[in-house]
Amino acid sequence: MSAGSTSWIDKLKQYSLVGLGFIHIAVGRGLHGTFGVFFVAMLDAFGWSRAVTAGALSLSIMVEGFCHPVVGTLTDKLGGRKTLILGGLVLAIGLAFCATIDSVWSFYFWVGIVSAAGISLIGMVPHVSIISRHYANRKATALGIAWSGGGVGIFLLVPATAALINAWGWRWAYVGLALLVLTVVVPPVFWLIPSDYEAPKDDHGTAHGPSHGKPGGGDGDWTVKQALSNSSFWLLFSARVLASLGNQIIVTHQVAHAVDVGYPKIFAASIFGIMGVVSIAGRLGFGYLADIMRREVVYTWVQIVSAVGTMALMATTDNTMPVFLYIYAVFYGLGQGSRALVLSAISIDVFKGKNFGAIFGYFTLSVGVGGSVGAWLGGYIFDVTHSYMVAFSISLAGLIGSIFMVWASTRNITRQNQAKGIGP
Repeated sequence: MSAGSTSWIDKLKQYSLVGLGFIHIAVGRGLHGTFGVFFVAMLDAFGWSRAVTAGALSLSIMVEGFCHPVVGTLTDKLGGRKTLILGGLVLAIGLAFCATIDSVWSFYFWVGIVSAAGISLIGMVPHVSIISRHYANRKATALGIAWSGGGVGIFLLVPATAALINAWGWRWAYVGLALLVLTVVVPPVFWLIPSDYEAPKDDHGTAHGPSHGKPGGGDGDWTVKQALSNSSFWLLFSARVLASLGNQIIVTHQVAHAVDVGYPKIFAASIFGIMGVVSIAGRLGFGYLADIMRREVVYTWVQIVSAVGTMALMATTDNTMPVFLYIYAVFYGLGQGSRALVLSAISIDVFKGKNFGAIFGYFTLSVGVGGSVGAWLGGYIFDVTHSYMVAFSISLAGLIGSIFMVWASTRNITRQNQAKGIGP
C-alpha cells in the first residue's frame, strides 16, 4: 500500500471519529435540552415545586460531573470503543426506566443517576480524549465539528420530545428516547471505531497554533497529580464552574420562563430548537477561530454574545414581543456549547500526555459542580421570588466572571512557561 493511500485511510479514520463524536454529542446535548420540556410535564403531572423538580437535573449534572474522572480513566485504560458501548447501553436502560417514574425519588434515580452516568460515558470526555489523540493540529476545528452535533441534537430532540409528550404523554416519550439511543448511539461505535484501530504513535502531538505550551513534566507529558497540583488547572476549573452555573440556570428554566410569560409550550420549545441550529454555526465558527487566534480572546467573544442573549431573555417579560426570544435564540445559541469547546481546546494545549483523558475528566468535574448548583438555584430563586430575573442576573454574572478566570489562567501559564524556559 502506498504512503499516499495510507495517509488517505488515516484521514478517513480521523473523520469517522469526528463523525462519531458528532452523533454522540448530538444525543447527549439533545437529551439535556429535553429536560426543560420534561420539567414542565413533571410540574403538570405531579405538582412538585420547581426547586424539587429542577433538583433532578442538578443531581444529573452532579453525577455526570463526578463520573467524568472515572470515564476519562476508563478511556485511557480500556479505550474509547468499550467506554462508548458501555455508555450507550447504560443510557438506554436509564431512559427506558424513566417511563416508570412515580415519585420524586424514582425521578431522581433514573434521570439524575443512571441516565446521567450514560450521558457521561458517551459525552465530551471520551470524545475530546479520542479526537485530541488523533489530530496533531486543528484540534479546535475538529472539536468544533463534533460539538456542532449538540446544536443538531437540541434542534431535533427538544421540539420532537415536546410533540411526543403532547401526543402520547411523557412516559412514552422516554421510551422513544431509549429506542433512539439503542438505534443511533451503540451501532455506530462498531462501525466507526475498528477494534484494532490504535492511536498514532505521536498520539498527543504538540500544541499547534496559538497555544500556551506545557509546563508540566520535562517532556510535557502530564500526570494527574501534576495537573491537580497546578494553579492553572484550578483557574480553568473555576472558569468552567462559573460558566456552567450561569449556563445551566438559563437552559434549565428557559422553557418554563417563556411559558410563564404567556407563550405556548410548543412555541417555546421551537424557539429553543432554533437556538440549537444557531449553535451549530457558533461551534464551527468559534472552533475555527480558536485554531487561528488566541483562545482566551475567542472565549471572551463567546461569553459576550452569550451575555447579549441572556439580556434578551431577561427582557422577555410578556408575550407581546417574541422578537426578544428570537434575539435570545440567536445570540445565546452562538455561544451555546462554544464555551466548552474553547475551554477544552485550552486544556488540550496545556495538559497533554497519555493521562489526558483522566486529567480532562477531573477538569470537567467543574461542569457538575457549577451546573448542578445552577439548575437547582434557578428553581429555588423562582420559588422564593416568583420570578427568574434574579436568577438570570446571577447567570449573567457567572458568564462574565468566567472570562476573567480564563485570562488569569493563561497569564499564569505564560509565567510558568517562562520560569521553565519555554516560549518567549
